[in-house]
Amino acid sequence: MLNFFSDPQWIIPNIIAPFVFTAVGLIFFRNASGSLALYAVLGGGMMGMWGNTLYGAGFALAFDRWNGTLEYVLGTPSRLVWIVAGRSASSAVLGLVNAIAILVVALVGFNAQLGIVDPFGFLLALVLTLASLSALGVLFCSSFLLTRSAQVMTNGLEMPIYVASGSMFPIALLPFWSHPLSLSLAPTWGIDAMRHAASAAYTGMGFGFWLDLGVVFASTIVYLAVGFWLFIVVERKARQDASLGEY
Repeated sequence: MLNFFSDPQWIIPNIIAPFVFTAVGLIFFRNASGSLALYAVLGGGMMGMWGNTLYGAGFALAFDRWNGTLEYVLGTPSRLVWIVAGRSASSAVLGLVNAIAILVVALVGFNAQLGIVDPFGFLLALVLTLASLSALGVLFCSSFLLTRSAQVMTNGLEMPIYVASGSMFPIALLPFWSHPLSLSLAPTWGIDAMRHAASAAYTGMGFGFWLDLGVVFASTIVYLAVGFWLFIVVERKARQDASLGEY
């Protein structure tokens, strides 16, 4: 996190941009309350959490390449996947702080009437969604390890997943062919669970709060299992080729 804040360029896309998106959404829905205002606030919060997690995973090892420390990281006794998982988790926590700040600004600055009916359920769904984002970041980073184009892939993945997860609007508004992609993403189910906990009138995808949480939990386990397996394969190949530091 200290390295993150020492480079001001990341503050704009990862901290300022989610506030701008939330502010625009709340201006659009300034006369609305309940679910409409909730879409704007949770959309901005999800953007902050996902953006921070994705950048943290995508650049977890790119920073080491730039700084000339990748060889030392690979030479440590700790497994590479644990190092990346720690960096991804720290980035997700930073995104969580960002999401909470967005919620406070919406409530205080814009007087958004969210009316969270189940605060405990909302917090539980938020934490599980955060864990799923960290696991998804670990999964992506295993492929970023072998490419010199992690920055391009990171920029390319941010907005499609943000849209496909239905952060700002229901996935029902997306083309039908994209729905399987949306349903395969744990954040889609996580944000649906948060909306269930926040609004008693919310129906969403129609599966209910607890089924949403179950899918988020199961998806997180799958992401971690696949990510750990890929890291074993990728790290073995990286050590055999000895070309990670090359561009």
